[in-house]
Amino acid sequence: MKKIYLLIIVCVTWLTACEDLAFGDKFLQKPPSNDVTIDTVFSTAEYARRVLWYSYNKLPYGLQTPKYVTAMRVGNMEGLTDLAHTYAANSGEKGIYYPGVYDASCENKGDVKTKATKYRFYEYGAWEGIRHAWLFYENVDRVPDMSQEEKSRMKAEAKTLVAVFYSDMFRHYGALPILTHSLQADELKFPERATLQQTLDFIVGLLDDAIGCAEFPWALPADERNNWDGRLTKASAMGLKVRLLLFAASPLFNSETPYYAGEASDKLMTWFGGYSEERWRDVVKAGEAFFQMMERESFYRLVQKEDTRTGTYRQAFQDAYYTRGTTESLISSRRGYYTTNNLASLDQAIRWGGFNPTKELFDMFQMADGSDFDWNNPEHSKNPFINRDPRLSETIILDGDAFQGGKAQVYQKDPQDAKNWPDGKDWNKNNVTGGSITNGICARKFGLDRKGEFKNRVFHWSHLRLAEIYLSHAEALNQLGITDALGRDALYYVNKVRNRVGMGDLKNISGKDLLEAILRERACEFCWEEVRFFDLIRWKREADFTKPLHGLNIYKNKNTGEYKFKVWELEQRAWQKPGGFSSKWYLSAFPSDEINKNYGLQQNPGW
Repeated sequence: MKKIYLLIIVCVTWLTACEDLAFGDKFLQKPPSNDVTIDTVFSTAEYARRVLWYSYNKLPYGLQTPKYVTAMRVGNMEGLTDLAHTYAANSGEKGIYYPGVYDASCENKGDVKTKATKYRFYEYGAWEGIRHAWLFYENVDRVPDMSQEEKSRMKAEAKTLVAVFYSDMFRHYGALPILTHSLQADELKFPERATLQQTLDFIVGLLDDAIGCAEFPWALPADERNNWDGRLTKASAMGLKVRLLLFAASPLFNSETPYYAGEASDKLMTWFGGYSEERWRDVVKAGEAFFQMMERESFYRLVQKEDTRTGTYRQAFQDAYYTRGTTESLISSRRGYYTTNNLASLDQAIRWGGFNPTKELFDMFQMADGSDFDWNNPEHSKNPFINRDPRLSETIILDGDAFQGGKAQVYQKDPQDAKNWPDGKDWNKNNVTGGSITNGICARKFGLDRKGEFKNRVFHWSHLRLAEIYLSHAEALNQLGITDALGRDALYYVNKVRNRVGMGDLKNISGKDLLEAILRERACEFCWEEVRFFDLIRWKREADFTKPLHGLNIYKNKNTGEYKFKVWELEQRAWQKPGGFSSKWYLSAFPSDEINKNYGLQQNPGW
């Protein structure tokens, strides 16, 4: 963003704002001309709205699509955690993180490696989205054919959009330069980097302004859902506030000592300068406000099995993360992405090895009765694919599970006795081969052809959904030891998420044990939704980053149906080797090119 070319950006907005973003089932049409100015754009409501739609088009999106790569390119940030191990050569994990070659230069625009870093300071779209949201906010009042009510509502949307972009960057970088307006052509540099508290206060202020707007609806009115599903609401802003405050309250920033010493830490850009319990109380207050509003205004609730077409717990979970327009989706990123003809890019990312689950992920899912899965229990190890948490069968392809109109056969050939322990036939199909089974087990969530299951269903990225608010609120209550908040305790909120998939209640558990249970619940509920990575970051879970990870080869006897398994250690990542881990990895580096421009952008410590 060394220079801002106002007219070019407006023309791009005019021509492309609606090519990739579709609200509801209808596409907005492109305007008839590219001969535009700011005055032209804001001369009609129809044209003005497209400036904000362009900002929507830049919302974070975590999956490979035909026109957009993820921040990790064909991989996923869970590949940096214990949930997955990536083999795709052109992924960020395999290309720069696992070998330990990531540094600030990787973030520079024009460097081929920027195609595969966690955030991509330039190309991820946040700054474009922020600029267009402010551009709309600053000019919408001049639109002659838009009601004052709509102007107020869309201003609240614009501020929420800015907050979404800043909240996402806050988790990657900590404190940020604060932009309170659209940069103009004569503004060649960002403002100086603020402190962490100033950045947090700025984002919370945006959200509070939006929440306080009387015209900003809690949920979309029923008559708007067909055409405008996907627009931000007051619930979006209130839910995002919970996520943001939880991250701020966690030990990464909220501690007696900085996670990594350096000038940015000294200037309070990467920690608050000390621990405050009040930050956890802020999470509780935000959560209480959200749930009180939800009870008063209704509409939002976890997707239940009775809401689905099949009436099953599994379908309820699938709809929660996959289906657009549910009562659970708070912030939904759209790419006009239909599975009938465009799923190939994500399918390829999986087959190339971009989403390979680990044995550690497989083991996290409990038994259906709520007991922990245990390989030492003969009843569990005899057939580990049955009587498990329904979310497992949606996350990993299981032998004997429904698949492509039949039953999956996902076992491998035993090299010692290939005759009696042959390959399962599904491994030989084009879409369940290659890199996707390098760990011995294969990802199912979000990908791989399900033979009609997803036909004509619009793919989206659920950036924030209601289940996360339940678990975040539970975590804050537990951290403070609060057992009665509005008549409920932490277990109530955890069990709401578990019960949705038919899992029994957690009972008589609190403190560190409940924290571990919540983090596991979040891993099982949100695998590949970029939640686990940030959980490990905010809790500074060095042990989870450095522990050995494993694959799981599965063999099935042709005659008896008996299973046997081979567990093996996956290749080491740079930070898993002795002396290889550094807490500097918790936050991303700002691009070295931006640091060298000398406008007060202080580099994160260690980079």
